Amino acid sequence: MMKKAIALVCAILMAATALTACGRKITKNGDAPAPVSSAADNNQTSSVAQPVTSTPASSAADTSSAPVGSNVKVEASKNSKASEGIKVEGIPFFDDYSKNVYLLITNDSGKDCNLDINVDFFKDGKNVGTTSNYIDAVAKGTTVCGEFSCDEDFNSYEYKVVASDLSSYEVPVDQDLALEVSQLTNKVIVSLTNNGKTPANYVWYDVFFYKNGKLVDHNYNYCYDDDSEIKPGATERSECSTSVEGGFDDAKVYFHGEGDNNS
Repeated sequence: MMKKAIALVCAILMAATALTACGRKITKNGDAPAPVSSAADNNQTSSVAQPVTSTPASSAADTSSAPVGSNVKVEASKNSKASEGIKVEGIPFFDDYSKNVYLLITNDSGKDCNLDINVDFFKDGKNVGTTSNYIDAVAKGTTVCGEFSCDEDFNSYEYKVVASDLSSYEVPVDQDLALEVSQLTNKVIVSLTNNGKTPANYVWYDVFFYKNGKLVDHNYNYCYDDDSEIKPGATERSECSTSVEGGFDDAKVYFHGEGDNNS
């Protein structure tokens, strides 16, 4: 009987431990995510849609011949294509958790457009991955950022960016958004003011953190109010952090939002 009692106690303790482990949400950094603070908690006017996480740059990355702004030796294929008037700059960035290419796409076509984007990844000439995405309502004269990931090692990539006309309900808003960025020790505070007449919906932004001219981290967040928009005349703020060792001394921010004719 004593053995059964001891076994029963052990079983209860093991079950309790298992329940605790199952109930703990683990982030890719290995820690439980901190609670998301509301805009009111930070005296800010925007709400954060999801926790901001950051991943340190891999110290093993090959930076000896890396393209400007990148931390790895990865180049775009000469077969990459873009529609007339669309300029593309690729920023490959590898860290301990992901292998990404960020495409900075500038619309110099002279008209607003939608973008369809495809990226193929290659390792020594062999295709190891492919992915597609789209960015709608890109205002003429503005630059947007798209993120493309591959779960395999790659040392080159090929993009295809196709511009098309807007639909009847899509309205560009980026040209009306004024950006201000404040740099702190381990984060930036992004302020966006809507100087137009159309609400800017679901505005998101990418932040590239630099140290001594080299890219050391990337992160992103959203910037809008409780209605998921920046209303005409309003200013919304949110912050984006980095935990990279050694910090940063410069940051570049690229944002994008969309409007619609129903506003």
